[in-house]
Amino acid sequence: MNVIGKPGVDKADFELWCLAVSAINGCGACIDSHEKVLRGAGFTAEQVQAAVRIAAVVHAIAATLDGEAAGLSAPTPAALA
Repeated sequence: MNVIGKPGVDKADFELWCLAVSAINGCGACIDSHEKVLRGAGFTAEQVQAAVRIAAVVHAIAATLDGEAAGLSAPTPAALA
């Protein structure tokens, strides 16, 4: 628990990372909690939304790369004909 209380980085950065993970995991309660802390630290709603959008894009890219690595990429149009 000591790492969470004193993560060794700026508290706002840590909260941004936690928000991103919570968004990827789909935990609404966690998102609300981290957003509240960030808003209290002076972040705007737009900045919080941008962090969530970036997390979503990074997650989507990772999922796509995982799928391609597993050979699960979408079939080509020629294969569908």
